[in-house]
Amino acid sequence: MVSFTPFFTNNLLKLINIEMDLKIKYLEKLKQEQILAGFYTDNYDESDYGFVIDFNDDFLLIENFDNDCNYDGITIFMLQNITRIRWSGNDMESVAKLIDGSQRQKEKLTNIDLSSVQTILQSVNRLYNHLTVHIQDIDKDIYFIGQIHEMDENSIVIHEFGPRTSLDRKFILLSIDDITRVEAGGRYESNLKRLYNQ
Repeated sequence: MVSFTPFFTNNLLKLINIEMDLKIKYLEKLKQEQILAGFYTDNYDESDYGFVIDFNDDFLLIENFDNDCNYDGITIFMLQNITRIRWSGNDMESVAKLIDGSQRQKEKLTNIDLSSVQTILQSVNRLYNHLTVHIQDIDKDIYFIGQIHEMDENSIVIHEFGPRTSLDRKFILLSIDDITRVEAGGRYESNLKRLYNQ
């Protein structure tokens, strides 16, 4: 009996490589040309607009802008969670023209180390003195804002900023493996830091 497994396996591997090559090719284009793009994580019902600052095989760092063209910090995605990327077109190009480029901080963002989740958490916390972590595979609506209190290779303890209404600070321990997204420097987080005199 003739086996076709090697044939199908080789073609499947070629298709996977083409897909990865295209993703890397166009992320590099977006990064080099600083083109505003939309990034979609459909499994979590989210979309973000911004500029690619850096990426590797595992992570993508963008500078965010909100619907009113205001700077809204950074987001670091797990690359595997991004299902679509959209750029160009009249609407996107109009928004790009309305963005105030002086708000951008891309030079300082080169200090964010995308080697692993741990290095991302450490470098973001060091740069912004706070971070937001999401655990979307457990609950897509839950996130925690605060400062790293302690961390090892498996867990992180965050000294949380409570909501504006209570200004209550607590500690929470999370598994690093559960973190799917990291943010910092957004308008909401920055306002919380001001309230907490950080």
